[in-house]
Amino acid sequence: MSFSDMVVGESGLLVELRCRNSFNEKIYTDITNYLNKHLSEWKSTGFIPVADAVSVFNLIDELSGGSQFWSEEVELRVEDAVLEIQEIISSLEE
Repeated sequence: MSFSDMVVGESGLLVELRCRNSFNEKIYTDITNYLNKHLSEWKSTGFIPVADAVSVFNLIDELSGGSQFWSEEVELRVEDAVLEIQEIISSLEE
């Protein structure tokens, strides 16, 4: 599954959140593993491929927006996920 599919594909994390109001831990783990795997490459080249950058922007934007339909448990998990993803991305500046 491509990174874009993990984020916005038919079975992606954001579709799970929007349509099923659930946070898929497996997909989220796949996303963070992908980000961590590519981080050193992105740092060394000073470049994030456009498709990956757009997916990261969509992910942070959608997660930050929240939803009135999410349970408290999902809301808290999403908040933690946003912070974790922002921390991963911020490490590009180190």
